[in-house]
Amino acid sequence: MKKFLLSALVLTAFSCVSWLLVQMRPSPKAQEIKRKIPYVETLEAKKKILRSTVQAYGTVRPRTLSTLIAEVPGIIEAVAPFSHLQGNSVTFRPGGFFRKGELLLKIEDIDLRTQEAEAGANLRRAELQLIQERELAKQAKIEWGDRDWNKASDLVKRIPQILKAEAETKAAEARLVQASQDLTRSQVKAPFEGRILKTMVDVGQHVGGGTSAALAEIYSLESAEIDLALSRSEISFLGFSDGFHANEYLKVNAEILDDKGNAIHQGILDRSEGLIDERTRLTNLVVRVDDCFANPFVDSPPSSPLTVGQFVNLLLIGKEVEVFVIPESAFRTKNQILVVDQEDRLRRQEVSVIHRRDKEVWVSEGLKEGTRICVTPIEIVAEGMKIHTTSETMKNTRTAP
Repeated sequence: MKKFLLSALVLTAFSCVSWLLVQMRPSPKAQEIKRKIPYVETLEAKKKILRSTVQAYGTVRPRTLSTLIAEVPGIIEAVAPFSHLQGNSVTFRPGGFFRKGELLLKIEDIDLRTQEAEAGANLRRAELQLIQERELAKQAKIEWGDRDWNKASDLVKRIPQILKAEAETKAAEARLVQASQDLTRSQVKAPFEGRILKTMVDVGQHVGGGTSAALAEIYSLESAEIDLALSRSEISFLGFSDGFHANEYLKVNAEILDDKGNAIHQGILDRSEGLIDERTRLTNLVVRVDDCFANPFVDSPPSSPLTVGQFVNLLLIGKEVEVFVIPESAFRTKNQILVVDQEDRLRRQEVSVIHRRDKEVWVSEGLKEGTRICVTPIEIVAEGMKIHTTSETMKNTRTAP
């Protein structure tokens, strides 16, 4: 009984103490939650007229690449250089330069000279036969006497014999011309000013007549072509129109850049190959560059000549466009940015992007002159969120490339 009363007293005491502590607690004071307004940098939208540019890469190849062919069969007697020819600087070896009309190699011409002589003799026999037939026709008319010559047959007048002799004379003349040309072709001359890429024969080798007639691969020093590939959006951005003749409005210029980004050659986007690569879905294009190869025959050779097979960096320069240039950091998504209204609140804005390069984006539509653009990345954004702009707003000082 005593234990029960003691337990009840202890519980009552604890309850009283707890009630007193609750009553003595301080009353909570209401606190106003102050939201932190972020500071952002802004950029004032300013429209500019710039030249559209696209960077690309390609491989150099000659515009004119030919395989030199032996037009007559025979054994190669000699190849350039020929010591007896003064001023002949060509060397029939890979890398050798040559002028148009210079002698590259000679094919043994004994058989060809014989054929020319035989063709000349056949022509003389045919001419003699023609003269004889004409004289026989005159003799036949005399022998016909006082009779009406018009009633004589063609055979008596020797008309068929004369026509045959005339045809044989013409055939003999043609064979002589052909034999003379074959003799000339035994001396293989350069068809244009160029350079030897690869040789396939040398002295003592038989060419043609059942064996290969290919002598060498040569290319012209006049122009080079560079193959590259662009997307349809890049082609449209440059203003290039496939199928139209290039003029001042449609022309797309091309600059060949060195390792430091300096232009070393000027060219033009010549044409599209009209083919889209199935793997990359890019359109194949061709740039033409004139007078870019090493050339010892000109007064002012290029200081940085291009080489066949060289991989080069190009800058394509197209039409003028009116755009806003915005840093990449201003974009929330591919086509969405944040703008600041007159009450310093953030608003989402969809824009039309026509080009991206490095960390710059070119916008054609969706902005107005003077619009403030938020360029500070913000993780969490709410429409109409209040912000503070820095005391010095970023200036759009980028200039045309």
